This record gives sequence, C-alpha cells and structure tokens, in this order.
Amino acid sequence: MNRQEILKFIVDNNDNEHLLDYYNKTYDKLKEINKRIDKLTAYLIIVVFVFLITSKSSIQSFQVGPISINDITIIVKLLPILFSYLLTDLVVSSSHKGELFMTVKLISMSLYKQDINYKDLDNHKHNLITRLVMPFSYSMELSKLNSDKVSVIQALFGFIIILPVLSLIFLPFYFEFYMLRDIYHNYMTDNLGKISFYLSIWITLLMLYYLISTAIRNFKDQKTEMQ
Repeated sequence: MNRQEILKFIVDNNDNEHLLDYYNKTYDKLKEINKRIDKLTAYLIIVVFVFLITSKSSIQSFQVGPISINDITIIVKLLPILFSYLLTDLVVSSSHKGELFMTVKLISMSLYKQDINYKDLDNHKHNLITRLVMPFSYSMELSKLNSDKVSVIQALFGFIIILPVLSLIFLPFYFEFYMLRDIYHNYMTDNLGKISFYLSIWITLLMLYYLISTAIRNFKDQKTEMQ
C-alpha cells in the first residue's frame, strides 16, 4: 500500500469503524516492530563483542551446560553469517516500520480531526498531537529539533551535532567488512571458513539489492504522486 492508497483508504472509511480497527492493528504492529528493532540492534552489538573477544582469545575450548565446543574458531567463522543476517533483518524491519509509521500517522490525523492533505505525504515533521498518540521513537523525538525557522548558526550547529549519529549508519557495514577480512586472512583454508565468507557476502549483497530496489520504488511512487 503506497501513500496515495493510504489517503484513499482514509477518505473511503473516514466515518467507518473499519478505519479505527485498522488503526489499532497497525498501531500495535508498529509497537511490536519497534521492540523488534531494539532487540536486533542489541543482538548486533553482542555479536560484535563476542567476535572481538573470541578472535583475540587464547581459549581453545569451552563448555556451556551440556554443550562443549572444542574449537573456538567455529564461533569466529559463524559470527559473520549471523551478523549479516541480523543486519539484513534490521534493514527490512526498519523499512517496514517506515511504511507502518506513515500509515499510523495519516490515520491518526484523520481520526483526531486534524487537517490532512497531500503535503503530509512528504512531511516528516510531527505536531504535538501526533507525537503524543504515536509509539515512542527516538527518531520522532529528534524530529522536534527540525524546525522550519532556524538561523544559519543553529542549522550549522545542529548538523555538527547530528553528524556523528549519521556516521553510525555505516558502522555495521564496517564491522561486517572487518569480520570478513579476518575470515579471509585466517580461515579460508577450510570449508567452514569459505562457506562463512561467501555466504556472508551473498546475504550482504541481498540486503543492498533490497535497499536499492526499495529506494527506486519509493522514488517512482513520489514521482507518480507529483504528476
């Protein structure tokens, strides 16, 4: 469902309980996917720390309950696959969150009798009423800093402050490269190392293809809405 279809759905069901029912379902799903994204982010951080510890550790084996691992390098070889999978899941979930967020936003504006028009399709700011009824999100809270009337100094200062946060977007890709480089230099002599290296690359390329395809689709949708 693109944004034009969302508006049509709202107009067709504006005085219907189906709109409220749909709003409740999408709202609950948005809360769930927020929690999912938080968990995936935590898992990615854990994988990075485990990889850094195990790749530099002198421990040859360890046991967790009934499970005994005699070769610690098995974990090192499997972690890049797990990391690329979690990162792909995070990207897909974030994209789905964006669609849900826009849907909940537009429906909430209609339910609470706020003006809604085509300008809201490309408006990423949120008024007070919208922010209060939406599930908590750091991105929404940070959007309060995005004001229409700011001085050049304020805009420059805001850019400098936010720049380190934006750089975090590329950090997962750096860690994926770091782990693959370690696999390439140290574990390409056995089959598991090769499988980990090439499978991780394939999953990462799949994620990049998804990102590019999604960006192209969104661009085409926006171009169609402007016509």
